[in-house]
Amino acid sequence: MKKWSYLLSGVLIGAVVATAGSSFADQVKSLVGEKVAGEYAVKVNGNSLVENAIVVDGKAHVPLRAVTDSLGANLKVDGKIIQIESSNNPSSKQTNTEVKIYSGKYQGWPVSKLEERKSELEKFVSDTEKDKENLQKSLEKYNKLREEYSGNKKMLGNLDSETKGTEEVLQEAETNIAKYKTELEEINKAIAALK
Repeated sequence: MKKWSYLLSGVLIGAVVATAGSSFADQVKSLVGEKVAGEYAVKVNGNSLVENAIVVDGKAHVPLRAVTDSLGANLKVDGKIIQIESSNNPSSKQTNTEVKIYSGKYQGWPVSKLEERKSELEKFVSDTEKDKENLQKSLEKYNKLREEYSGNKKMLGNLDSETKGTEEVLQEAETNIAKYKTELEEINKAIAALK
């Protein structure tokens, strides 16, 4: 009878341990089974590392231990917190090194694609600002014509209509310029985080 109780308690303990382990594993994001899209060589202060960075799901994953070792920094993992401490700063004995991580609209984009989008947006801003200048010149022209044709109601009606349409297009151009500039700021943040 004792053998059966030991066997039964062993099976129950095994089931509890197996269930707890699998539920914990479900909480951890895993790269196992994900396709590696490419590799990047990693250089720190001009020196190549033995380990390469990998690209999975559009994101580069860098060998953090190798990077911190090459910088002479200490890497400490405490639960879910990674602490990097560097003693390279002459003003203090030990300082924490900030690791830039970008998590915005362009997360996962490679630098080449970010640079391409940045060029497109800069061209959009430039072209739209030229359009805006031309629209403002048109409004000035309409105001001069309004003075010239002050007695002609039909012509003034046409000028009012043209002025209203031009002002609407001008407002749209200003909105687009602001939108493009905001997007450029976001792209510059993404590029800075990757460099």
